[in-house]
Amino acid sequence: MDASILKEIGLTDSEIKVYLALLELGDATRNNIVTRSQIAGSKVYEILDKLQTKGLVAIYSQNNIKHFKPLHPNQILNYVDEEKQRIVDVERQVKTILPGLLDLYGEAKSDQEVELLFGLRGLDIIFREQVELLKRNDTCYVIGGTLGSNEPGIVSFFQKIHSMREHKGIKTKMLYSVGQKATVEKAYKNYAGTSVRYIQHTSPVAINIYRDRAIIIMFGKRISAVHIKSADVAKSFLEYFELLWKGT
Repeated sequence: MDASILKEIGLTDSEIKVYLALLELGDATRNNIVTRSQIAGSKVYEILDKLQTKGLVAIYSQNNIKHFKPLHPNQILNYVDEEKQRIVDVERQVKTILPGLLDLYGEAKSDQEVELLFGLRGLDIIFREQVELLKRNDTCYVIGGTLGSNEPGIVSFFQKIHSMREHKGIKTKMLYSVGQKATVEKAYKNYAGTSVRYIQHTSPVAINIYRDRAIIIMFGKRISAVHIKSADVAKSFLEYFELLWKGT
């Protein structure tokens, strides 16, 4: 039986070993559990207390000796439900303090900032922030497309981000290499808010510009992205974009 899912719901490796040992034993004393689980006796009581708190184990005394027995495995579902509710409660509490956190974040930020991020996870952080910051009818500008990248998952990733922009009503102007025209027209033909033009240039670098931000993405063995917050830098890249746009 693969018990790794128990770790996903919040049990530690030691808790899993003790819990499974107790399921096999049915009703046991500390020594029985130590022998079956191979967990040090000095830690077993603490682990059993935690399992009891999580509603998975019952503890009782018999002839002045502590006994332990597992509760029905269906209790795991109750535990998961309680954890989900706890997460909902935490989310609600975070939302109440978020305005104050954002105020502190804004006070600490300088007029110009540079971040370096890696991989699709890094891109996901950057572009979700982009979609969040931009409003309906705002425009983001792209120099150099990515449909030619061989990075696994990159095409579907950017199609997902593009769909998020379209759903919010964000407009996109994109400059792609003319060699990608057939692929691009097929990929973006159903996006009403997207305008595409083509240039005689191919590059492993893509640039996104929006508001006072610029994102420079480098496609190689490992995706890396430079996220720049600077009104001057964004303005400079946008002027470069406009020159290329008008020249197509």
